[in-house]
Amino acid sequence: MSLYRFFLTLVCLGLILGCKKEITNPPDPIVPTEPTEQDHLKATIYDYYNKYSLWTEHIPDRNEDERLTFIRQHRSNNAVLNALKSLTPPHPGYNGSIDRFSFLDESDSEGNTSLATGQRMDTNDGYGLYFSWGILSETEAEAYPVIYLVEGGSPGHVSGIRRGSIVLALNDDDNVKVSLEKDQQGELIKDSDGNYVMVESEYNKVMGKINTGIGGSSLKIKALTADDEERTYTMTYNTYDIDPVLLDTIYKDFGVGYLAYTSFEEVDNSVRGKKNREKIDDIITSFEEANVKKLVLDLRYNTGGYVSTAEYLANKIVNAADHGKLMFKYSINNYLATSFQYKSDFQDVYFENSNNKLALENVYVLATEQTASASELLISSLKPYLNVTIIAETDRTYGKPVGFFPEEITDNVTLWVTSFKTINADGYTDYWDGMQVDVPNIYDYIFKDFGDSEEDMIAKALSLAGVSTPSMRASSRKSTSAKRGVKVGVINKPNERNMLKKRL
Repeated sequence: MSLYRFFLTLVCLGLILGCKKEITNPPDPIVPTEPTEQDHLKATIYDYYNKYSLWTEHIPDRNEDERLTFIRQHRSNNAVLNALKSLTPPHPGYNGSIDRFSFLDESDSEGNTSLATGQRMDTNDGYGLYFSWGILSETEAEAYPVIYLVEGGSPGHVSGIRRGSIVLALNDDDNVKVSLEKDQQGELIKDSDGNYVMVESEYNKVMGKINTGIGGSSLKIKALTADDEERTYTMTYNTYDIDPVLLDTIYKDFGVGYLAYTSFEEVDNSVRGKKNREKIDDIITSFEEANVKKLVLDLRYNTGGYVSTAEYLANKIVNAADHGKLMFKYSINNYLATSFQYKSDFQDVYFENSNNKLALENVYVLATEQTASASELLISSLKPYLNVTIIAETDRTYGKPVGFFPEEITDNVTLWVTSFKTINADGYTDYWDGMQVDVPNIYDYIFKDFGDSEEDMIAKALSLAGVSTPSMRASSRKSTSAKRGVKVGVINKPNERNMLKKRL
């Protein structure tokens, strides 16, 4: 090789090696040393949770660098909150942390809210319809959607459709029933819980129709009512003020009043609050005038609401002789207990009912596992002073002796921290697995409307109250299946509420 060619080769090799040296892997991304806006938001969530949590002693007081390291391990605001909740003690009844309730209320720039817990207050959107699956008889071997709750004030309620209505068609589509699975001998199959099994392909198709229907701008339902009348209802999707009073009535000649109450909406001096308060006042007055001595309080789908409303209703129910006695007290952390800003909001609550003319002797509470939060607060507040009997579909209520107040972090982010626990006059609290009931396993017979004396739970309450009529059915699952039909599953439930205090 000539000297020239050898030198040229070395030059090219040098250029090649030089090029390779410059083509290196990109450097690792630079982690900002200064907190970003998102870091500040997450850090604020950390700080408020630590400040307000009922279990604050389990949340480390990290310095700024330690806190920054902690929050950067989690991608979203909710991930930070979930990590904080996981630091609280184990729940005594299930595999998880005791704080399963704290949540974030986050909305986008257009004000659309995304709530994992379904938090709602005073208003709701949609049709206010809640469905179960029901079979009319075992010989038909088919399940139909059955409406078990129509929320007061909703488009569904305004249309006239009521609990117990069996859906025959949705938006003129009458293919809304689902076949039940059978074995080789032609017998209906049941799962390990004793429930009938529906044909999956048919179930999925009908569920799609229901979800599309209740999410659409308008809805038409043909139904067979609880009174065996075929009727058609039309309604329009809308935002509505919730009317928590589904029904009130008096079983005449027996001194028994009935109140179906679905949520503890505000009773303040706002237009909506005054309307709710006046409705309660009118109902109590009617009970007084009828000399009602026993009350059937239907809370079977009441998942909670405002603490102040639970207080108001408790004052109306408890006898005047108990005026000035302890209704309940709060358990809170040391910061809230000593803070000038907050401590006055968590003082012990006493009955204020010296002018109450209602003199009840017994209260029969109808409950399910959806009965929660402020409902449980009302029940526990009444128990030390009245003969309270809880009649339920299972053996317990939901189990939420704790509550919240909102902390507005930004215009779009509000934090609700589990910050207080309630304790009744007997020291009763910590019903994390639900309140034990007095009369369990009474069927929630969805084929009868609220207030109907032949509905299983109401019939049981009336029988305990000493009311017995020839038309009343025995309250049992066996008699229910022989009567008309059996509930075989829930399609949708009312949104979970909380025990709420207003912005402090």
